[in-house]
Formats: sequence, C-alpha cells, structure tokens
Amino acid sequence: MHETPNEETVKEAVWQEKKQGISTVWIVPIVALVIGAWLFYQSWSQKGPEIVIDFKSAAGIQAEKTVIKYKDVVVGKVTEVTFNKDLKSVRVKAEIQRNMKPFLSEKTRFWVVQAKLGVGKVQGLDTLLSGVYIVMDPQKGKTFQKEFQGLDQIPVVSSGEKGRTFILKADNIGSLSVGSPIYYKHLKAGSIASYRLDDDGKQVTIEAFVKSPFDRLVNDKTRFFNVSGISLSMNANGVDLETESLVSVLMGGLAFENFIAHGRGRPVHQNHQFKLFKNRKMAKEQQYNRVLFFWVYTDDSVRGLSEGAPVEFKGVKIGEVLHYSLVGDANTAEFRIPILIKIEPERFEVIGRKDVTDNGRIPMFEKLVQKGLRAQLQTGNLLTGEQFIDLNIYPDAPPAEIRHEYNIYVIPSVPTTMASLKTDFQTVVKRVSAIPFEEIGTHLNNSMAQFDTQTLPTINQSFEKFETLIAETNALMAGIRKNYVDSNADINKKMLKLLDEMTRTTRSVKNLTDYLERHPESLLKGK
Repeated sequence: MHETPNEETVKEAVWQEKKQGISTVWIVPIVALVIGAWLFYQSWSQKGPEIVIDFKSAAGIQAEKTVIKYKDVVVGKVTEVTFNKDLKSVRVKAEIQRNMKPFLSEKTRFWVVQAKLGVGKVQGLDTLLSGVYIVMDPQKGKTFQKEFQGLDQIPVVSSGEKGRTFILKADNIGSLSVGSPIYYKHLKAGSIASYRLDDDGKQVTIEAFVKSPFDRLVNDKTRFFNVSGISLSMNANGVDLETESLVSVLMGGLAFENFIAHGRGRPVHQNHQFKLFKNRKMAKEQQYNRVLFFWVYTDDSVRGLSEGAPVEFKGVKIGEVLHYSLVGDANTAEFRIPILIKIEPERFEVIGRKDVTDNGRIPMFEKLVQKGLRAQLQTGNLLTGEQFIDLNIYPDAPPAEIRHEYNIYVIPSVPTTMASLKTDFQTVVKRVSAIPFEEIGTHLNNSMAQFDTQTLPTINQSFEKFETLIAETNALMAGIRKNYVDSNADINKKMLKLLDEMTRTTRSVKNLTDYLERHPESLLKGK
C-alpha cells in the first residue's frame, strides 16, 4: 500500500527541486557573451573617426591594403574606394586612429606617395616594395573636419619646416615649376611652393618659400630674379657666361640678392610682395620714378633693334627703347619708322635744371637740340648685330627745332654711320666717273710719241758732246799731274786732291748719262 504524502514531504520535495538552480550548460555561452561584449567595447572605445578623401585618381590605392602614414608611422587604413556621383573624382574612405582625431581640421592635408624620378630628387622609392600609401599632414585648426580634398602632388613645404613665404609677381612663368629651387649666393635657400595666373590674366603670382635662416636676409630692398637656363652675353669685355646650377638649367630656378647700390632695406613680413626680374642684370639696375617720353624717326633699317635696347648719351645709358613700328604716307608713298623711347632723368644730374615748366616745355632738351643734339642708330655688337639709340651732339648737323607729335617731343635724327659712308662713297664714285680718263690717255700717248721723236735725239746729242768734254778734261788733268807731281809737295797734294774730286765728279756724271740713256722717261716721271 502506498502512503499518502503529507505536507512535510511535499515541502521537502519542492525545496530539493529549487535547490538544483541554473544548469552548467549555460556557463560557457554566458562567459563567451561577456568576453565578446568586453572586446566589442574595447574595439569601439579605441576606434578612430572615419574620413573621406577625394582624389582625381586612385592609382595604386586599394581597400584594406593601402595605409595612411605620418612620419612613416601608420595612423590609418583605407576601407573603401568608390567614385563620386559625377564620376570626375575618386572618393577614398579611411579609418584614422583615435589619437589623431584632434588634428583633423581644415588645415590638414593628404596626398598620395608613388615612386617618382624627378630632376634634383627621387621620391617614393619605398613604394616599389610596400606599395602606394597616403601621407597625412596633421594640423590643428578651428573646426573638426571629416571630408578632405587630396593634393594632386607632394607639397614642397611641410607643416613643420621653418621659414616664410613671399609673393612674387612675374609677366610669365617661363620654365619655372612647383619645386623649382631658390638660391642665395649659389646656396639652396628655398623652393617655389605654387603659382597661379591672376584673374585679369596679365601676370603670374608665385609663392616662394624661403627656409630659415635665409628668410632673415629678405628685406624690402631684396631683388628676386630668374636664373633658369644659361645666361650668355657678349660685350666689350668678352663673353660672359652665367648659370646657377645644373638643376636650375634643367628645371628652372630663382635667386635673390641684396645689392649694395640699392641701400639697406627694412625687414618684411610673411607674404610680402616682390617683383620678379628676368635676370640678374635687370635686377641690379636702379629703379627710377620719373620718366620722359620722346619720339625718334628714322629712315634706316631697324634690324637688330629690340624693345628694351639702351638709349645712350655720350656712352652713358639714360633710357631704353619702348616700341617701334612702320608708318607709311599714302600721298607720298614714303615710309618712316617712329621709335618711342623713354629717358629717365634721375640717371644723370644737371645743376640748376628745370625739366618741365608750367606750359609743359622742356628747356634743357630744347637747348640741346639747338646745339646739335641728334639721335642715331648704332650697332652695339658686331657679332649679334644688336642696335641701340645713341644721342650725341653734332655741331655740323642742319639746324632743327624740337617739336611735338601726339603730345610727345620728337628728337631729330641723323643717318647711321653706314648710311653716311654709303652716301659719301656714292658721291666719290660720281666724281671719279666724271674724270675724262680717255682724253687724258690720248694726250699722254701723244706726249710720249713727241718725246721719242724730238726730245730724246736732242738729249742724246748733248750727252755725246758732254762725254767728249769729259775726255778732254781727263787728258788735261793727266798732263797737269805729270808736270806737278815731282816739283812742289804742297802744290802736289792740293792738285792731287783736286784731281780726285774731279775724277769722282766725272764718274758721277758718267753714271748719270748712262742711266739716262737706259731710262730716258725718268726726265718726266722721275727716278
């Protein structure tokens, strides 16, 4: 028989069932869940921000492989490479380490490093083994930023390099490019960071970075000039060859210098603007504020005359040529060449001068023209044929007055030296051609014939008589010598001396007659 369980038995059974608890089967999943949650938290807490970089091309960039570096330390990794909506650029998504988050600002830059062989340096050789990577140039700014525009090329100046940037204005960029060196006394002092065309299209703005300590040498009197290629000039002193370095010859370059003639300058600040001169010679020249303009008309050829050619007065440069053109007159069918020149009065000093009066006259130049001031084209270099304008005083020049044309004074001119020689030569040729050479020849032939038939026989007869006289004289002298040789000693000596002199005289006369017989024409022409 079975006993009916009482209340105590039921309570003990229930207690034992509750006492069994959670099964050990759930312990492992719970521990795994806790560990996973902890790892997820750790990963989430250490995860950095995700950024987007736009590049024009994604050459060599691969998702999950291409890394982002700063000072050769990996600070991020590319997670995805896609196109933008317009398909004009590539969007690179990357994850950056959390500790770099404060340096993601509007000033931060990114660029791709690839193997590149250039003039002056080699870049990215390490990418041949490791592959392409992206460089981060972290900089703190005002705002946090997640989207960036990648640079097309490696920047010349890194954020940590000391120095200053100066603005240069040039008419054209020439052979310069980003990265072209800047020199000071043949030492590399910086490089060109960037350049752009001005909005009006007239000039090019160049950003020149001069590194420390060379930047302290730049002042408001400093001159920047182009040293690209090779500068070859020929002058009275010979051939002058200038070049800064082989790199500047191949890829262009600039230089700056503080010339003593310009005086001591004052310090300048970042982004101070300078003019970029074409060469060192132009940079060294003094800049003048006052300019006078003149016309010079010429009928001669201007081959070899270029804009910028010097204008000299007595061999001293006082200005330069600005422009010239060819102008014809439809009525006379004559052409002249007006040359516009500028003269800088500050190049010379005139005591007590008054350049411009109230009515716009220039008394000094008016007086000079009255004294014979004229302009003339001259050749400055026989090898190159380069010409220049020479101003000088020509006292024999025809009188002239200085006049106005298009509100500019006109300086009278004289023909070039070659043109004057040509005119003089033509005059001489005309005078020589007017000489009657044929008539002169006829008269000369007649005179020679008359001399042969009439004059010469008479002369021969005279010479024959003269020879007879000489023979008689010699016989007489011989008799005298015979009579007086043995008598008186003094008389003998004197007579002997006299005889010797007469003998020499006779011999000379004989030689003369012999010569005249052989060359009778010498009586007319001379010996």
